[in-house]
Amino acid sequence: MGYFIESEMEVVLAGKNIVPIPQNERNLDIYKLLEKSCDVIFCTTQKLDDFQFYPVPCFWIFAVDNEGNCFGTIGGMGNLVDDNYSVGYVNKEGMCGKISNNLKEFLELIIFYPYWRDIIKYEKTGASYDINVMAMKKIENNLHSSADQHEITKTLKLSRNPKSMELLISNIKSKSEFMVYGSKNEAQMTNTFWGMHFLD
Repeated sequence: MGYFIESEMEVVLAGKNIVPIPQNERNLDIYKLLEKSCDVIFCTTQKLDDFQFYPVPCFWIFAVDNEGNCFGTIGGMGNLVDDNYSVGYVNKEGMCGKISNNLKEFLELIIFYPYWRDIIKYEKTGASYDINVMAMKKIENNLHSSADQHEITKTLKLSRNPKSMELLISNIKSKSEFMVYGSKNEAQMTNTFWGMHFLD
């Protein structure tokens, strides 16, 4: 897929794909803990038709949640070792954006800052909020999750990143080239496509 930015042309891969948990890993406790503690459900049996949008550039969906959001790497398929691809989200209303610079940052955010979804919502809508009050309320409501948090960080070999919220807010406020359309036809109205450069 190609699209024009000002007078220059940039060619990128467009469309979406799903990155499911390998079959032999689906019963691992780490995925159950991430779902229970963070409401992030890593993909297993999801289908492309479950996600009725068309992203530019390509979006590799690896997880969903119970609020109708999906999460993926932007521009290519990333992992904990490969930090070349940022992580973004698309919600059920079609709002989208960049959350973190890589998968490691994303996991540090969701594990240690349970109010991160609220921050995205307030920043996107322009509503005022007190991050300290939000943090205290979430801590009070999630006292039972400290043991799960410890187990997750031990398994994934992660630690608390004190800059997670700063990075999240910066990513939300920054101009993003990640765009979501209702369909490929809609995307083709403002982008120039070549057949070999898009996914489904």
